[in-house]
Amino acid sequence: MDGKRPPHGPGGSVDGAVLAAAAVLMAVLGAVSPLPLWGLSPAPLAALVYRHGYRAGIVSAAFVVIVAGALQGPLLAELEPILPSGTERPALLSAMAVPVTVGLLGLVIGGAWREGVAAGPTFWLGLGAALFPGAALWTLVRVIERVDLVGLVIDVWVALLETAADQAAGGPLAPEAARSLQEAAASWKQAFAEARPLFPGMMASYAVPWAFVNMAIARWLLQRLGEAPPWFPPFSRWRFPWPVALGFVAGQGLLLGAAITGSRLMEIAGGNLNVFFSVLFTVQGLAVGWHWLKRRRVPPLLGAVMLGIVWFALPNVPPWAGVLDTWFNFRRLPTSDEAADGGRIEG
Repeated sequence: MDGKRPPHGPGGSVDGAVLAAAAVLMAVLGAVSPLPLWGLSPAPLAALVYRHGYRAGIVSAAFVVIVAGALQGPLLAELEPILPSGTERPALLSAMAVPVTVGLLGLVIGGAWREGVAAGPTFWLGLGAALFPGAALWTLVRVIERVDLVGLVIDVWVALLETAADQAAGGPLAPEAARSLQEAAASWKQAFAEARPLFPGMMASYAVPWAFVNMAIARWLLQRLGEAPPWFPPFSRWRFPWPVALGFVAGQGLLLGAAITGSRLMEIAGGNLNVFFSVLFTVQGLAVGWHWLKRRRVPPLLGAVMLGIVWFALPNVPPWAGVLDTWFNFRRLPTSDEAADGGRIEG
């Protein structure tokens, strides 16, 4: 598909305005309410770019950044008393990274589809767009401001929990309820402290479903408008390209090396790789199981329940099944079909 798509009919400007308004409105509601609606803003933005081009998408993305950023200003002012001294500017930059990432994700997904990119590469580009702003900002702030944004965000979360618990304890709550709330805050603080080294891997793993869900919603919107952007093959045929498995193996190797040498650096690096790549290959391992259940004509609902039981009871089985499938091709997916219909997630 060429970047210059043919113009749509008289209703084209109407659906463009609706998509742009939906993207901005969801970002605004996400900024002022506890509902994470901003996370779905990239979907209408991607549909807008696909239908009406980059200019409309960039203007709408700019509105998302400006409006959401303006609404976050009062929130940051309320957080200022609990921010460590000298971290006000990094905190502002971290808050702005969210709307920037939302806009970039929508532009990348819609732009890739507009240029005729297959679903697999579009997903990888979207995943990169979801991760790049945060990673780049963390690096710049770390080098220039000497501030760890990950640690700052966690410290703010912990401070908010402790403040809420203290305020509740001094309110009309019963002593037992107030004590339980303070104990819960202390437990969350300990959990944050333990998970802090794995925060990058956790954020990367959250970006996987985020990119996919926005692709799915954007495609649904476009289908309602009569478009047919490329999509993935049936779930039973999903398979990542084999080099991706090297990341999973590297994570396992680093964890093994850390167990032998006691290296904390190897443990953190391996843990983050393991968190991220386990998510990817859990999906592929479940696809392998779905393939065999389909071949044995197991009813879909029963098959989903069976896979869910395996996932919860034996959480290490699906990712290892997915990793081994990249090399041994348990489902015997023909290479020619992969090239023709996108049988791999890479497209």
